[in-house]
Amino acid sequence: METHLAPDEPLSPELVLVLPPELRAQALARLGPPVWPTPRRPAVEPPAAAVERPFAASLGTMLVARVGQLALIFVAVTILILVMSLVANAMR
Repeated sequence: METHLAPDEPLSPELVLVLPPELRAQALARLGPPVWPTPRRPAVEPPAAAVERPFAASLGTMLVARVGQLALIFVAVTILILVMSLVANAMR
């Protein structure tokens, strides 16, 4: 029994995988080479300074910011402890 694909048969790569070997060869010949989509360019280009920034500079900036946060927390807690100490002495 000889089977052929209809010329107007819609084909997809997934459909070709389930066809018998004879029909698969016909279908692959009809599909042609794959067409890869072209990547879209981003709508907004990132600033050149952010792209060219080395890792060490980024790490340094993050380290300075973190040390600043810890210093601010230390100062706030120290002031709170001193105020609580003054209140405790005043209540005595």
